[in-house]
Amino acid sequence: MFPQPRRGYSVALLCRATGINRSTYYSWPAAAERQLAKDELTEEIREIHASSRGAYGAPRVHAALRRKGYAINRKKVERIMRERDIRGVTRRRRRHLTQQDTKAAPAPDLVHRATSPPPGRARSSSATSPICRRSRAGGISRPSST
Repeated sequence: MFPQPRRGYSVALLCRATGINRSTYYSWPAAAERQLAKDELTEEIREIHASSRGAYGAPRVHAALRRKGYAINRKKVERIMRERDIRGVTRRRRRHLTQQDTKAAPAPDLVHRATSPPPGRARSSSATSPICRRSRAGGISRPSST
């Protein structure tokens, strides 16, 4: 599995001579295996992406891989797709056809909703005050007290 050094030289001596850690020498085959697995996964991602005519993004590709039996994280699929420049189709932005006229006068308040009082006037009411209603002329009329 590991490339063996020539006879007479130990791994520790060779690593010291080249200036690398011994753990780096032993981790190199594992990194190569991970790269091979990543390349195989990339081919599977490209196949799924091509079968969707380029429409699938990372979430759908991830779901397809899970259905095929791969135990893989969605973020890893996203990273591989980003590194290999594999992109899904982005939906078009929605156009808003009706534009509000900012210069138009506001519509009149036909329901006569209670709004805040004009500046300089305070709103006051008490629980004992009679109910006030707006008249058709726009003024306030109070019920007559008899």
